[in-house]
Amino acid sequence: MRALILGIPLPHPDFDNYPFLAAPSLFDYEVLVVEAQSATAEVAQVVAGETGLEAFDGRKVFNGPSTHDHISLAQLLQLRRMEALRFLQRGGIAVIFAYPDVPVPGVEGLEHFHRYWWLPEPNGHPWSEVLITGFGARGVVLACPHPFSPYIEAYGPRLTFHAYLNEGLGLKAQVFARSPGGAAVAAELALQGGSLILLPPVGDLNPTYDRIPLAQTLHGCILAAMEASDQLRGGGEP
Repeated sequence: MRALILGIPLPHPDFDNYPFLAAPSLFDYEVLVVEAQSATAEVAQVVAGETGLEAFDGRKVFNGPSTHDHISLAQLLQLRRMEALRFLQRGGIAVIFAYPDVPVPGVEGLEHFHRYWWLPEPNGHPWSEVLITGFGARGVVLACPHPFSPYIEAYGPRLTFHAYLNEGLGLKAQVFARSPGGAAVAAELALQGGSLILLPPVGDLNPTYDRIPLAQTLHGCILAAMEASDQLRGGGEP
């Protein structure tokens, strides 16, 4: 198993860590883990004129037309969108540390770009409606068993949700953790043949002490999720 980790460095032999814009093609992996806020920040940096970000092939990412030594930010984001769809259609598992959907103005050639533009919309619902802005401060609690239960159990008191699932849309989702007030802050959705797992981030992540145990916890959760997915397919379920 190889997992592609974007925007939140997690040291583990099975994890390939990259920035969102510098990563290789998403569909060559079985599992994708994305820190959504960090990914958006990279796009905003390029829009602001920072010139140090590079694509996987070494070309500078530029907010304008592509050239022989620069790749257009809009083109790269369009590639990420196509890659994500192919990744999911191949049965991939995408794990997203969730934040509200927000617009990112100024991307030349993509007038309406927003945080989750690169992901398919669940049942055609805009991401701005799927995820509701929240202000978690009191941790979260496990609602039902799930492959990612160990993450909730290990970090529950430290999890500070920034967005929660809009259950009023009737999306087919398994909610496995809630806030003290009952908001759906961790859930799994079927999406384009794959799985999308939304998680609240750790609120006080210490880069020195937390990275290794967090990586180990997530690795175990990912293996359990892959096993559950294999069993589901083996049982003939869609």
